[in-house]
Amino acid sequence: MTDLAESVLATPLATFVGREELLTRAGDLVAEHRLVTLVGPGGIGKTRLAAVLADRLQSRFPQGVVGIGLDAVVSPEDVVWRAASAIGAGEELDLDPQTRVLRRLQERTMLLVIDNCEHLLAASADLVLAILRECPLVSVIATSREPLGISGEYVLSVPPLQVPDSCADLDLVRESEAVRLLVDRATAAGAELEVTAANCADVIRLCKYLDGMPLAIELAAARLRTLGVGDLLERVDQRFTLLKGSARDVLPRHRTLEALVDWSYNLCSPQEQVLWARLSVFREGWDLAAAEAVCGFGEIAPEEVLDLLDGLIAKSVVIGGAGNEAYFRMLVTMRDYGERIAQSSGEWETLRRRHADQVLSRTRALRRTWLGPDQAAGLDWARRNVADIVAAMDWAIGCPSGHDIAAEIAATLRNYWASGYNMAAGRYRLERVLALSDVSEPLRCECLLVLSWVTLLQGDHDQALLYLADAGKLGRQLGDRRILAEVSTWTGLHRLFSGRPAEGVPLYRRGITVLREVGDLGAMVTAMFQLALCEMFSDDADAATATCTEILTISERTGEAWTKAYALWIMGMIRLREGNMTAVRDNVVQALELQLIFRDGICTSHLLLLACQVLISAGKVRLAARLQGASDAAWADQGTDIQAFGPDLAAFDRQNRERLRRLLPAAELRDLQDGAGRLDLPSAIRFALAELAQVEVSPASQAGLTKRQTQVAALLVEGLSNKEIAKRLTISIRTVDGHVEQILAKFGVSSRAQAAVRLRELAVG
Repeated sequence: MTDLAESVLATPLATFVGREELLTRAGDLVAEHRLVTLVGPGGIGKTRLAAVLADRLQSRFPQGVVGIGLDAVVSPEDVVWRAASAIGAGEELDLDPQTRVLRRLQERTMLLVIDNCEHLLAASADLVLAILRECPLVSVIATSREPLGISGEYVLSVPPLQVPDSCADLDLVRESEAVRLLVDRATAAGAELEVTAANCADVIRLCKYLDGMPLAIELAAARLRTLGVGDLLERVDQRFTLLKGSARDVLPRHRTLEALVDWSYNLCSPQEQVLWARLSVFREGWDLAAAEAVCGFGEIAPEEVLDLLDGLIAKSVVIGGAGNEAYFRMLVTMRDYGERIAQSSGEWETLRRRHADQVLSRTRALRRTWLGPDQAAGLDWARRNVADIVAAMDWAIGCPSGHDIAAEIAATLRNYWASGYNMAAGRYRLERVLALSDVSEPLRCECLLVLSWVTLLQGDHDQALLYLADAGKLGRQLGDRRILAEVSTWTGLHRLFSGRPAEGVPLYRRGITVLREVGDLGAMVTAMFQLALCEMFSDDADAATATCTEILTISERTGEAWTKAYALWIMGMIRLREGNMTAVRDNVVQALELQLIFRDGICTSHLLLLACQVLISAGKVRLAARLQGASDAAWADQGTDIQAFGPDLAAFDRQNRERLRRLLPAAELRDLQDGAGRLDLPSAIRFALAELAQVEVSPASQAGLTKRQTQVAALLVEGLSNKEIAKRLTISIRTVDGHVEQILAKFGVSSRAQAAVRLRELAVG
């Protein structure tokens, strides 16, 4: 075996960290397929993985495992010569090297590991295909940045090392693949690195920034001899000059990441190189339409992007592309390299503008098609591409000719900013735009309206009113009826959140009329569900029901569902006041099922509180306490709380808490709520749906109670006195006395305690 062959399969000088699941899967694949190609970008650890895998599989191959390293081979003709030398095929002068290789392997049960095929792909593929055809007992593991592309090949993508998401569990952080490798290599290099609570966040950030790529992590670990993790993070942007390897047993092209990526770049065609550089403008990722719009100009036509993108995927420069909605991205290492190429070519500013124009086109579409079936897809696009949205806005804000672009992006993302978890980010972006003096007046108005909505949701009601005043002044100067209509509706929301819902009703109705006339139906239905809240809290349940019914009719006609979820929540609140718990449960279930798709934190938090009431009424108090805890956690994660939504909704929350405190010991209640607080939003929704599906709701009306008697009975169960019930329901004590007497009579009991027992039995069913 030659030195080069030995370099592929030699006993490693350093320990192998992680990859256990991948090794197991790869071993199973080798048992099922004669050719398994490990594919991934340079530095991802393909060679090392192949060597460890081969070592574990040696017992399966009686004639041994042989490594054939192609990294130092330049000419395609030399591939077969390298193979002949590696397997000891002899030097018969009358036979060509391929024949010698095939003859040597023909009767042998062997495993060949052919490493670094990408720069000699055709020659490698030809050799492997011949071996598979002529040598039935030979199996092959190949490593390459793109598949060999021959019949019978199984392609296994090698992912980055696993990087932890947070420091919530220090033991899990320490056991994660990327962190283990960093600590192991840092220790081997003479650094003293221990993951502690103090440096955990920096360690995770470093591993994430290095993409979980083993080579990058190993080179970074060597720098920890002289730099702390925090210091290294501050300098990591200079990765291509800082992370220089020095070990003599590392191939020359691995001695810096720049050399490694250079090697990948030189394997690309000229057009692929151009596309690589242009794609680096995307911060998060892209779909085909975005790539065509941004990168399809000059020497690359839009219709050529797909084929070139396929080439970059095959070379492991680009990741992704599978599924019906193909989405692509580049590892940061590859993206940074492409950005440097784009900057040096003079295209960078052109690319930033085209990128910002493409983001604006998408956000315009989100606003334009909001009242339709594509709402969830539009919000998903925004969530997935938030880094690109931010990058586009940052460029536009920094470019004098881009200020209106920034303003329009900010304004057209109104529903994204207001969907719960993006309010702080939205406010920051909107305020940055409004600080620009030359934004056009119509766009300034739009931003002020969206900002007023966001600040209202955050509970900053006074500041929201100032923004609305500015928008109203500009709207009157422009004579824009639609802007003034929205000033009216958002002022109505201010009244609702300030505890004056009756004052909000005429403001909403006036604004909705104009929005309907000018055709802004998206803004109209948003205003309608808020109007229904004002009507409900103004004790006009019939009007609120009619408004919600109209929303549901519009939703059915258009396919929109975001507002539908809010309307279902409000209908549930109305039914709760009537004591119809079956209808409440049905409304909550329908709305929560929609939130599995939309993940709107605000609507979901309200729904969890309403579900809490359903479970309490069914006697499932501990489950209700968990939902209260999940709702509390959701509010905290969004950076707001129920108080922001006004005293009426805050009172509903407070009543929930009071009921739970009366029904459960304080310590148990706290433990239940704290435990549920660890659920993320989708998990909380699924938990609530599962419990609501099992609960048997037995409405008090089955006992012949009227709606008002049902309300009195529910408070009776909680242990409230007649005086307290009268205060809660805003009725006279004499009226409560009469209702209590009738409840006792209908249950055939003589005391409040006996009635409470019967009511609990009915609730438990």
